[in-house]
Amino acid sequence: MNYERIILELLERIQILEEKVAALENGAAKASSNAAGNESGEKLGLTARAKAYILAEKEKARQEGRTEIVLLCNDIQKQIGVSNRSPAVCSAMYECMGKDDVVLYAPSSGKSTAVKIKYYLR
Repeated sequence: MNYERIILELLERIQILEEKVAALENGAAKASSNAAGNESGEKLGLTARAKAYILAEKEKARQEGRTEIVLLCNDIQKQIGVSNRSPAVCSAMYECMGKDDVVLYAPSSGKSTAVKIKYYLR
């Protein structure tokens, strides 16, 4: 076995995870400060977590050299470990939109697990 190669791969994975955690922490801090004054503590926490995840994914895609990323509400829910919370997650998705970003799909209510948004990375 090539232990050096395995160790280097593990160290690289740890570095990537540390970068993701830092991006999530930065996104959560920004989301929390932007949402101050919201009376629903649980929704604030969930929306902030969803925003942090979205911002981290956008940053990760940007670092990979991508120019756009498409996110689906249901996928975000799975990644942050919640279900049946599409209103809060969709709110986070809309709040993370820039002027050029596009809603690819949304029902008339605007909130569903099927909401899909294309974010352009600048």
